[in-house]
Amino acid sequence: MDIRLIAIDLDGTWLRPDCSISPKTREVVQRAIDAGYHIVPTTGRSYRNAASVLGDHHGISYFINANGSIVVDAETEEMIHAQSIPYQTVQDIYDLASQYELFIELYEGLDAYVDTFGIKYLYRAGLMRSYCDQLLSTDIKLDTLDTFMADPSRKIGKIHIVCMNVDQKFRLKRQIDALGSVHPLSVIPINLEIVQGSWGKADGLRRLTEHLDLTAENVLAIGDSDNDLDMLQWAGTSVAMGNGNQHAKNVADYVTASNEDDGVAEALLRFLRS
Repeated sequence: MDIRLIAIDLDGTWLRPDCSISPKTREVVQRAIDAGYHIVPTTGRSYRNAASVLGDHHGISYFINANGSIVVDAETEEMIHAQSIPYQTVQDIYDLASQYELFIELYEGLDAYVDTFGIKYLYRAGLMRSYCDQLLSTDIKLDTLDTFMADPSRKIGKIHIVCMNVDQKFRLKRQIDALGSVHPLSVIPINLEIVQGSWGKADGLRRLTEHLDLTAENVLAIGDSDNDLDMLQWAGTSVAMGNGNQHAKNVADYVTASNEDDGVAEALLRFLRS
């Protein structure tokens, strides 16, 4: 086992439910960075947001964001890879979602964009307020996304939708599925995360490992949910969180403690050299 890169999901994994990081997990992760491992946040969040929530760490060189659609060199903030959804597909999904009262977040490059009208729906969806506050803290807020979407040169890597209830989510998902070119997934019961085709975190990891002249055998992946499944299956070594769903636990090599009980720290101490 020659682990050199550790891909760690954020929500439900590195972060506790209130978006904080426990002192022990922070310490162990920082020790791994200082020991020369590539610690790579591999998340559905935007680069700007992930960098913000991990601001207490120093030495994180690479980020994989928007469910693998964006791979970023953190030292230069240049994108090593950017995978976008065709403009017409984005427009079709936006038009469908705009028929409902819900929250829409559009990811382009390093940032995510929202409109002020939709923000109230995020807070009405029943999610933890600290999560909503943190998510919005780095978003670029526009009066309306309509003007943003009117520009066909936009390169949208991910669409994030938070619905008001499960029934609304399933109705919208069926409509988006009918487009045939994207495959929405959910990491919580009321959200949809949409990228190009079946692109995922494993694809972002492939791009980064090629850049670093590494292989899947050099990767340890840690995650908890359906948007982590492809990277857990692809990595040479994989760990599911104790709080993770059964799908993640079924494909992982090892199940660690929960995100509230320092599961990431436990996994790093188990699999990395002293």
